[in-house]
Amino acid sequence: MKKLSFIVFAFCLLLASCSSDSNGPTMEEESQKLDAMYSEIIELSLMNSQPCTNPDEWEFVLLSPSNCGAFKGYIPYSKKINKTEFLAKVKTYIHDRGAYYSKWQLVADCAPTTPPIGIECTDGKPKVIFNEVFQPF
Repeated sequence: MKKLSFIVFAFCLLLASCSSDSNGPTMEEESQKLDAMYSEIIELSLMNSQPCTNPDEWEFVLLSPSNCGAFKGYIPYSKKINKTEFLAKVKTYIHDRGAYYSKWQLVADCAPTTPPIGIECTDGKPKVIFNEVFQPF
């Protein structure tokens, strides 16, 4: 009887150690979480839902420290939003994205970009504008 209870105990211990939750989220799950965070930031920025008629009603923020992506690392956001809450979400996203790249040993092959010089309204959408100075590198 002692052997049987030892075998049952060992089996339960083995099952507990093989749980799928023991290794944390997968790369795909973490990527989906980052995508959801990015979508939330874009939604909160109002860049796709509020018409841009006056560039002075918009600001921009660094969202990616590299030239990767459609916005060259910066996105516009409306001055009408809760800026403190929005920038906190951006900070969390940047931190989590960095942790993701580090954890999964990913390398972004994109050169850093210079800060934008402002915002312009193009076809009712805010657009981050950059100084188009020739850089030989």
